[in-house]
Amino acid sequence: MQTVAIVVGGTRRVGRWVSEALLVQGAQVHAVYLGNEQAARQAVDELAAAGLELHTHRADATDEAAIAETARLIAGDAGRIGVLVNCAGPARQGTLLDSGAADIESLWRGNVLSVHNAVRATVPLMAGGPGRIISFLTIGADTARAFRQIPLYGAAKAMLAGYSRSLARELAPDGITVNCIALGATDLPAENVPAVEVAALPTGAHVSQEDVAAAIWYLTGPASGQVTGTVLNLSGGWAL
Repeated sequence: MQTVAIVVGGTRRVGRWVSEALLVQGAQVHAVYLGNEQAARQAVDELAAAGLELHTHRADATDEAAIAETARLIAGDAGRIGVLVNCAGPARQGTLLDSGAADIESLWRGNVLSVHNAVRATVPLMAGGPGRIISFLTIGADTARAFRQIPLYGAAKAMLAGYSRSLARELAPDGITVNCIALGATDLPAENVPAVEVAALPTGAHVSQEDVAAAIWYLTGPASGQVTGTVLNLSGGWAL
């Protein structure tokens, strides 16, 4: 039976890469996006030109009712949900002391609450297993390292790493694995985060679309059934 996948933030940037990787793998992919209609249409058209069909749904994952209704709609049309990938999450540069309460709340809602809402909406639809949940971190968040330029973003992703480990333990008896990908500098243009030059990376190369696809294929495939509660560091050795 064809795997049905939900990709939150799946119509642009790394999320768009994830959606394509899952489509190539043979999954039926439903990409949830917040409000960029142009990016959603572009993703659908580009993938259609490659012979791939991407389903898109506009919903705010920080709205519990909205993402729950979207997940029910997808399950109603396609049956059981097998994969959830959380790619969305706003970033912000600036020091902690220059950040107000609204900044903290925005990053927490976008990077943590959105994942929690998507998990609560999707896990009941993974009944019977196996299921795969993957969330994206920034590199270094899994060790709660200090960040100079993106401290609030790093803190939000560190919370997501801890959340994911606890969730992995909670869902293991149900045959659902929970893992994270700690993503370093990609060859996409930097957006609300500092740009990293290739020369600063031990491998001398940015993370590519192919690199992300390989990680997604492994963590959603049958070979990773005993891999849960882990963080795959995909960074070209950036943190070394």
